[in-house]
Amino acid sequence: MVQRTAVVTGTSSGLGLLTATRLAALGWEVVGTVRRPVEGLPFDTVVMDVTDDDAVTALGETVSQRWGRLDALVNNAGYGLGGPVEELTADELRRQLDVNTVAPLMLARACLPALRAAGGAIVQVSSVSGYSASALFSAYNASKFALEGASEALRDEVVPQGVRVVLVEPGPFRTEIAGKSPQAAARGSTGLYAEGWREIDEWLQWHATASTEPDECVDAIVRAVTDPAVPFRIPVGAGIAQVLRDRAADLTQQADAAEAYLAGQGPALDA
Repeated sequence: MVQRTAVVTGTSSGLGLLTATRLAALGWEVVGTVRRPVEGLPFDTVVMDVTDDDAVTALGETVSQRWGRLDALVNNAGYGLGGPVEELTADELRRQLDVNTVAPLMLARACLPALRAAGGAIVQVSSVSGYSASALFSAYNASKFALEGASEALRDEVVPQGVRVVLVEPGPFRTEIAGKSPQAAARGSTGLYAEGWREIDEWLQWHATASTEPDECVDAIVRAVTDPAVPFRIPVGAGIAQVLRDRAADLTQQADAAEAYLAGQGPALDA
């Protein structure tokens, strides 16, 4: 039996920790990335920032040298930045995109030689926010919408090489992300979004204390890793598949409206 191997990012807590622990219990050899040293984990870790290009390249080289193959890359590391566009800085927006979108693609790039050798899988932990937008989460929506589109393209690039790509799209599950994710440093600076900020605070409190336990989501990620027959897109959580269906219906309605408008049912251009 060939030893199955996986790299999981963001394993100090939350879905990353639970996924890496589950895979290790199934007999996989796992390397998890952490931002700072963590003791007592049942898998090996590498201390790194997933946005550090040199560290990402070194991780890919380490995988190739250590195993020569990689059965799964689980891109889990990420965070959700809250705040209206008007109160976000360019640096805050760039950091959100760097962690949630650029880093997963660079990790895939670094690990692809080993993934090809194993016929492995790239599992992108996306979100329902990757196709359903929420006010005051434009930066997070941008990062996850972008991850979804990039992953569709990546799938078409690497499937012919024997590498699977899977999007896991969780709804709200109870992890530490709500407490660890930052909010706009200029919160409230415009004085225009007080009600929205109050709703964010209430939602974050609910997310951290009363949302669904993450077992179902971990199950979905592990199945995406271990089962070649899983679909490309896996919405997971109560009602999340229906959100995807509703989004598809809304896009169809928008397409119909645009088609009718351009066919002459809207105002004339010279009116």
